[in-house]
Amino acid sequence: MQKNFNLLLQNLKQKIIQRRKPLIFLGIVPLLFWAFALLPASRVLSTEKLASADRVDADTPVVEAQSALAMRLRTGKILFEKNKSEVRPLASITKVVSALTILRFLDPSEKITVSAFAVATEEPSSLLVGEHFAVRDLLAMAMVESSNDAVMALVERLGDTKWFLDLMGETARELGAETMRFYTPTGLDVSTDIAGGYGSATDLLAIVARTLDTPVWQLGSVREVVSDEGLVHTLRPTNVIDADITPLIGAKTGFTDLAGGNLLIITEYPIGEPLGIVVLGSTLEGRFSDVKKIFEWIKTISQ
Repeated sequence: MQKNFNLLLQNLKQKIIQRRKPLIFLGIVPLLFWAFALLPASRVLSTEKLASADRVDADTPVVEAQSALAMRLRTGKILFEKNKSEVRPLASITKVVSALTILRFLDPSEKITVSAFAVATEEPSSLLVGEHFAVRDLLAMAMVESSNDAVMALVERLGDTKWFLDLMGETARELGAETMRFYTPTGLDVSTDIAGGYGSATDLLAIVARTLDTPVWQLGSVREVVSDEGLVHTLRPTNVIDADITPLIGAKTGFTDLAGGNLLIITEYPIGEPLGIVVLGSTLEGRFSDVKKIFEWIKTISQ
C-alpha cells in the first residue's frame, strides 16, 4: 500500500508540473492527510450474492430504483443487488468524488472566500459573496444540504473547472471506480441529454469501502456552520431518513431530471459491521423507501 501511495504521489506531482497549475504552493500536507486516510482502506474480497434481480425470493424487496446494491464494506459481501454494474446518472452523489478530490489538495482548516462566480451557480443557496469559510464547513454544506455554491467555491480555489473534472476522474479510478465520468463538479445536468456525472452502484460502494475513514463521511452530522463574518448558516439535510437508518455513518442524496432519485447511505448492521446501500434511478420519494426496504430486509435475513 505504501509503495502504491508513493507512486501515486509521484504521478500527481508530475501531472501538476506538466499542466503548470498554481497548486505547488499548497504544499504536501493535504496529500499526506489523504495518505493516512487511505492506509486503513478496505479491499473488496468477496462477491458472494444473497439476492439479485434475477433470483427473487418471496421476501426479497421490490424497489423502484433502476439499480441498487447493498454490500458489507469490510468484506465486499453482497447482500442485495439489482443491475449493480449499470452506469447511470449520479446527480449530486457526484459531490462525494468532488469532496474527496478537494481534500487531496486543500487542508480542511484553510479559509475560502465565496465569490460571485460561486453564488451564481444554479439552485438557491444561503451563501453570500465575500463570506469566508473553512474548507470543512463548505464541504459540510455540500454533503448535508447538497450546496452547489459551496462546491464551486472550493473548485474555484483550486483552478479551472475542466482541470478539476480531470482530477475527479483520476480520484475515481484510483479508488477502484473505473466507469465513472464527470461533466460538472456538482452533478447538475449539463443539458436534457447529458448528466453531470455517471457511474454504477458498484463504483460508488467501491469508493465508499476505500474511504470510510476519511472526514468526508463525518461531515453529515454537521447542522450549523458560521462564517468568519459571524453569519450563521443552518443546514437542512436532503436525506430525510436520518432517524430511520441507525446508526447513520454517512449519506448523500441526488436528484435531477436525468438521474431521477438517488441515495447512498452508510450504516452498521450489526454494530461494528459497516454496510453500504445505494439506489440509482428511483423517484424523488421512492429513493428513501427503497433504501428503507432494503435495510429492513437485511435485518431480517441477518437474524
